[in-house]
Amino acid sequence: MDNYTIFVDLACDIDKDIIEKYDIKFIPMNYSIDDNEYVSKSYLTFDEMKDFYNKMREGHITKTSQITPFIYVEYLSDYAKRGENILYLTLSSGLSNTYNSALLAKGELEDEYKDFKMMVVDSKGATGGIGLLAEIASKNKENGMSLEDNYNFMDSIKNKLKHWFYVDDLKYLKRGGRVSGSKAFIAQTLNIKPIMCVDEEGKLKAIGKKIGSKRSAMALVEKYFETRDEKYNFIYIDHGDDIESANIVKRLILEHDKNVIIHMTQICPVIGSHSGPGTVALCHISK
Repeated sequence: MDNYTIFVDLACDIDKDIIEKYDIKFIPMNYSIDDNEYVSKSYLTFDEMKDFYNKMREGHITKTSQITPFIYVEYLSDYAKRGENILYLTLSSGLSNTYNSALLAKGELEDEYKDFKMMVVDSKGATGGIGLLAEIASKNKENGMSLEDNYNFMDSIKNKLKHWFYVDDLKYLKRGGRVSGSKAFIAQTLNIKPIMCVDEEGKLKAIGKKIGSKRSAMALVEKYFETRDEKYNFIYIDHGDDIESANIVKRLILEHDKNVIIHMTQICPVIGSHSGPGTVALCHISK
């Protein structure tokens, strides 16, 4: 079996049991709260996540920064020296320059270490979507799939990855330049929750709007059952410190299909800085 390690970055939300079972590794990512910068090297604790989202509710400004090629080279050099190859699933190139930075680092590392190979998959996704791909990739590896075959499999299945989500307040996406100020104001005034997805290019796309959390949750569940591939009966429900709304989505799914395996995670600061508290996302593999 090929000697390779599966990497994701901290834009990925994945069940901690899955991380431990398959020894999935993370590339650190930076985020800031006001003028204080933090390096996120692993998942934050429940209390740390609660504090992060409470600070957003209080009006503190959160931002993220890109992973540079230098950070990749510095972090992955030890693997390259050992000849331990890497399959890396990055945050969508439609949302970040992470993928391009990883490709630059790949070229530099492979030039210096001739026995090293790094294969980089643009996930076209984020949060639990990357978590799903990482879990599938890990199972493939466990079953003896080679690095190259696993890369090709990931590159094909990523086009079936679906992210259905709604945000509680558009002001965070507005701050990042992803929606207009007028849309954000109207949505907040009327308690409208935009229903959104990540499109084929890995970019955010609005597909509808609902009033209130219950109707928004139902919209996500309807999209899931319309498009799901039943062969992959595990999904991710991710939330920005809103477990009650996430549990509504979970309950509605299990009312229709009790066999679905549901992973529940909080949305990490790297994505949460842009989506904000109250976001709920449903990620799955589609037909």
